[in-house]
Amino acid sequence: MTNKTISSVEFVRHFGRYHDEAMREPITLTKHGRASVVVVPVDVYERMMSSNDPRRAYAAGEMPRELADMFLAQLEQDSADYQASKDD
Repeated sequence: MTNKTISSVEFVRHFGRYHDEAMREPITLTKHGRASVVVVPVDVYERMMSSNDPRRAYAAGEMPRELADMFLAQLEQDSADYQASKDD
């Protein structure tokens, strides 16, 4: 999927056209030449924000306890495997 980039001013000037394009592919809006916002269809946004989406990113301290425990267990196992491979 390509990601079109346009200025915020251009987006406002031709909102209807870019609204329709954003339904097919994300559009990155720039402000003063720097990326600032990505426009995506609402269903894509809702999937991204869903707690069932495995790609969800969590802020420090926000991750559910059971998921944090799973990550910690895997990190400890990976560390043990790494240490064992160094000893060989």
